[in-house]
Amino acid sequence: MNCKIHPESEAVGTCTSCGRPVCRECVVEVQDKFVCRECLASGKGTPQSQGKDPNTAFLLELIGGLFGFLGLGHLYMGRTNDGILRLIGWFLYLGITYVIIVALSAVIIGFICIPFQLALQIGVPIWSAMNLKNSLLQDQSL
Repeated sequence: MNCKIHPESEAVGTCTSCGRPVCRECVVEVQDKFVCRECLASGKGTPQSQGKDPNTAFLLELIGGLFGFLGLGHLYMGRTNDGILRLIGWFLYLGITYVIIVALSAVIIGFICIPFQLALQIGVPIWSAMNLKNSLLQDQSL
């Protein structure tokens, strides 16, 4: 069996994270287990993620996500790249949706206010003109 990354090299084992055959150049031994460099770089199979409570990770991810901090569970488990990508992506998503909601609300409120604006735009000049006419008529009668 040959290495998946270096087909010319003989595999010394398989990655315990992804199951691919790996050669001496690609393998890293972590706590007596073979892990390929790609899995190690992505945070899979790292010793930091072992021994952590999945329930705690679940709660951190759920509660953090509800309060705008999606990715905390991944950061807790040592999956830093996934956690940071989710955190930044969630911030961007929330920011964009809030801007869209505010813009749509302003448009809807604007449409609701149009009749009142038109009434004021027509009503105030009529009121002012009538007030002026009445004032002038009173001045002439004196």
